[in-house]
Amino acid sequence: MEQTTIIGAGIVGLCTAVALQQRGVPVRLIDEREPGTGTSFGNAGLVSVDSCIPIALPGMLKQVPRWLADAKGPLSVRPSYLPAASPWLMRWIKSGASERGAAKQSHALHQLHKDALQLYRKLLGMEAFSELVHVTGQLHVWESPTKTPGDLLAERLREQNGVAPRVLTGADIFDLAPGIDRAVQRAEFYEKNGHVANPYLLVQRLFSIFMAGGGEFLRQKVNGISQAASGAYRIITATSDLIAGKLVICSGAWSKRVLKGLGLSTPLETERGYHVSFDPNALDIKIPVLHKERAFGVTPMIDNIRVAGFVEIAGLDAAPDMKRENVLISHAKRLFPALDLSMKKSFWLGMRPSTPDSLPILGGLGAMPNLYFGFGHGHTGITGAPKSAEILANMITGAPNNIDVTPYDINRF
Repeated sequence: MEQTTIIGAGIVGLCTAVALQQRGVPVRLIDEREPGTGTSFGNAGLVSVDSCIPIALPGMLKQVPRWLADAKGPLSVRPSYLPAASPWLMRWIKSGASERGAAKQSHALHQLHKDALQLYRKLLGMEAFSELVHVTGQLHVWESPTKTPGDLLAERLREQNGVAPRVLTGADIFDLAPGIDRAVQRAEFYEKNGHVANPYLLVQRLFSIFMAGGGEFLRQKVNGISQAASGAYRIITATSDLIAGKLVICSGAWSKRVLKGLGLSTPLETERGYHVSFDPNALDIKIPVLHKERAFGVTPMIDNIRVAGFVEIAGLDAAPDMKRENVLISHAKRLFPALDLSMKKSFWLGMRPSTPDSLPILGGLGAMPNLYFGFGHGHTGITGAPKSAEILANMITGAPNNIDVTPYDINRF
């Protein structure tokens, strides 16, 4: 079979590379970084098969001013970047304007996420899956005893997709998470969800499988791509001038820049996220806990406890907001008073590649044959990667997909 070239060695790119290899397709992978050291490195590590709620929902616009005014709130926009971000923000708000639209997005997210665990078993093999993926469930918590209209809408969307968490109150919450603060009033337990031992280790294991399968990896920066007269794709790296008959763009938040050479523009924005990690002994926690009102989560990993959260709209190039470190620490300490702050390890910033409707861009473009897209997974890249890889591998090899893939088409915008 003809070789396929993938730009991007994060979780989506490597899942796609291994899925293609399992179909007998030779693959060349290009990235300027070591695999797994980009956005895939520092996320919350959640595998959320029941995740089906888009970020933008009806009524969200009323909450945006309050979020922006709160220095510790879940959303911030750098003032200097607001003119550049405004078109995307308007699309983001518009995408969540109706419950009908939210229901369509919710169904498409559920279709992308629901088979993540079995697809990871197929990509990794049972031994590596057991080592790297922990199906312990996830606990979502609220301090307010009263459900908001957004909470009620999310309930309806989950019901439409057959997602039924276990609702907890009182002692049941503290039995499941003994160290959690008693300010928590209600919770939902998603027993089918899980987390990975460490996102970097997951990507590195996939990379080892890829290389053992005869994969070719070029650690080079892609400076530009264009379409040659033959119809193939020319890739200019820091040291090479390459030709690809089939090309897949899995460059995450940088995909928009990569595609400029082909004259393509996509509504892709960078939702910057942060994490603070602690030594595993800093807190006795067995399952991921997500604070839904403050939009952060605490995940126990094999080598750290990770506190991750926030949405910061500031583009790819702005310096980190160092104040976010203390905010995350204060949130985590409030939720888990026993957290030993002296055991803090590191602070990190990553770039989530996000579309206005919370759905990734997957598939091809009729005007440019043999060009494929696999980016825009926002907050759910770890969960959405294996199904995205299956969709792309099927398209590249001419096999049918078992779900409707039109919701992820680039032409929807």
